[in-house]
Amino acid sequence: MRSPYDIYARHVLNLRPLDALGETPEARECGTIVHDILARFVQEGHDVMAPDAPDLLRRLAVDAFAGLDGIAERRDIWLHRFETAARQFLAFERERNGAVKQRHAEIAGEWVLPTGFTLRGRADRVDEMADGRLHILDFKTGSVPAPGAMKGFEAPQLLLEAQMAKAGAMTGIAAADSSALTYIKIGLGPEAFLPKDFIPPEDMDVMAAAAELSRRMQGHIALFLFRDVAMPARLLPLKNQRFAGAYDHLARVAEWTASDGEGEP
Repeated sequence: MRSPYDIYARHVLNLRPLDALGETPEARECGTIVHDILARFVQEGHDVMAPDAPDLLRRLAVDAFAGLDGIAERRDIWLHRFETAARQFLAFERERNGAVKQRHAEIAGEWVLPTGFTLRGRADRVDEMADGRLHILDFKTGSVPAPGAMKGFEAPQLLLEAQMAKAGAMTGIAAADSSALTYIKIGLGPEAFLPKDFIPPEDMDVMAAAAELSRRMQGHIALFLFRDVAMPARLLPLKNQRFAGAYDHLARVAEWTASDGEGEP
């Protein structure tokens, strides 16, 4: 949607961005580790209501952070902060426990469309609820999409996961509608572990929005992959985007864009 050229560079040329040499883990990497700890807790089938659940999470955290001996001081700070994240996670899960039939973490999906195109992805969490529907959660280490982006179909991930789940394309989960799509921000700020439901357009529920986004996605596929159409960079850039895209230098974006008085393109 935003940069078809990135799809070309990543999946046709098979190019992957590399981290800078000597770069040390920062907040994003810490968030990723915390994300993996919470997923492992669910995958191993631990009971969120168990009295020893905090101790289990602590042991998983010590194991997950064990590989960071080279930055031991920062690792110890992150482990200490994880205590807060663990309490928030358990409080969130315990409050909704009565409505959850079964939790699934890191669920792979593979949806073969009529065109022959296959959509693959991985959902952070897909919970089977007592009412027979699904609740899909996305644990965010970064920012949650703005309401305008959700309503404008510019935040496609959760909607596509809902449509895949409806089609029975999620591994180990029977086909079902989703009753809710929810973002959970991982962190230590005031927004941490406060659920934020996906906001569809005013005249749609989440499944109607998922069906509409699926239709739009298949239109993108037909346009860029099955017709002789160029795959441009920065087709729909983020507003006020100040950082370079991973493949901007390959697309020679600087040569055909102007910025802040540097002249006309």
